[in-house]
Amino acid sequence: MKTLIKILSYLFGLVLVISFCGYLYIFRDQAIDTSLIPLEFEYCGNQIYGKDESYLEIVDWLKANKDGWVLSFASYVPNHRYYHGAFNVNIHEEAVIVSYKTEYGYPQYIKQGKHDLAMSCSETANKRLKAMDGAGHRPLA
Repeated sequence: MKTLIKILSYLFGLVLVISFCGYLYIFRDQAIDTSLIPLEFEYCGNQIYGKDESYLEIVDWLKANKDGWVLSFASYVPNHRYYHGAFNVNIHEEAVIVSYKTEYGYPQYIKQGKHDLAMSCSETANKRLKAMDGAGHRPLA
């Protein structure tokens, strides 16, 4: 009987160690694959791409913040989205959620913390207006 209890204790300990290592592996800091960022997004009811300020803002932010993401299995309510069939960005007040299609599925990553990304379509429009002069042109300097 003592031997059986000892064996079960060792097995239980082994299962705990393996589970803990698996948890640390799955929820480690990861980098998102910025090479999969699409050439266009649907954003605020419009297609944005190329030199569009909204497109450049999100692409530049993702490239500058490609490290420090954590794999997430939770579902997040779509808030302020940049949508593409194979790559989606969901902006929340203190988190950015990215999901994209890979050969292994559709993983979802979250980066928590403050960011300077627009939280609404009207905020994006206000940023654009501040960058322009009264005639609707971008300032030269």
